[in-house]
Amino acid sequence: MTKIRLITEPTVIVLADMQLDTDGANQLLDWVKDYRPECVPDNLPAVAAKYGGGPGWRERAMALFPHNGHRGDKQAADHWLTGNELLVELGGRACYQSWGLKAGRKDNRDYIARMLFPEEPGMLPHASVAYHAKMTFFLAGISRRVSHELIRHYVGADRSEEGSPSQESTRYTFHPGHFAVPPYVINGGPSTVQTFRVAMESAYQRYLSFIDQEEGVWAKANGKNPTAIDRKRIYEAAAGLLPMQACTSMVWTTNPLALGKLFGERCSEFADAEFQRFAVKWREIAEARWPNLFRKLA
Repeated sequence: MTKIRLITEPTVIVLADMQLDTDGANQLLDWVKDYRPECVPDNLPAVAAKYGGGPGWRERAMALFPHNGHRGDKQAADHWLTGNELLVELGGRACYQSWGLKAGRKDNRDYIARMLFPEEPGMLPHASVAYHAKMTFFLAGISRRVSHELIRHYVGADRSEEGSPSQESTRYTFHPGHFAVPPYVINGGPSTVQTFRVAMESAYQRYLSFIDQEEGVWAKANGKNPTAIDRKRIYEAAAGLLPMQACTSMVWTTNPLALGKLFGERCSEFADAEFQRFAVKWREIAEARWPNLFRKLA
């Protein structure tokens, strides 16, 4: 029997996020200095020296903010804010012209929280600024069944909150025999896991046998091994023989509002158990990377 791998932990990797363009930020500062000169200090060199710049920054552009670009909390006093967090803040400050010296809320964390989830009576959220932030993930170790749930609930042209996926092809790729184990199976103990393993091994063997047989038939008829579209036809037919717990992978680009909605729904104990396991790990990674964007969203 062909050996397979049972996967019990999903993979979530941050691939990319938005970064402020240094030249653009400096040009914005020049515009603010012309349009709202009262917001910009006259002694920009002294301000630059005080703020000390940051990764990828020219120091003078920090005058757009009423803070020095750090998170500001005691646990991460020396940790720079991400481009996504600064971009969301800039989106709000552009709407209200609350730059630099004329800023109200002085802290990125408090400013974003007040825009997205205001606690004052009668205050409405200004959540649209969160769409400026974008983050891209590589996702793997999840079943095709869970990826179907992800696609059908969180993608669509008529949705205001969505993701943009690029998923592993079933036509171009040969499946390596990895299968996501549902938490229910794990909780059932060794005997349940073994029953699951035998079922996946049997299905995977049928998948391999089908490919071998059809490639052999094609090669005998054509005098060479199938390639290009001919091999795709075999792979796409064979893919249907794999169970829904066959693992898949994808690149997923999204935004804080979409992820906050997903986390709120899928981290729940009432969600699909495998999806919940996946969503909880995804949330932990998002909160660690962009704490000011996600601390109240989920």
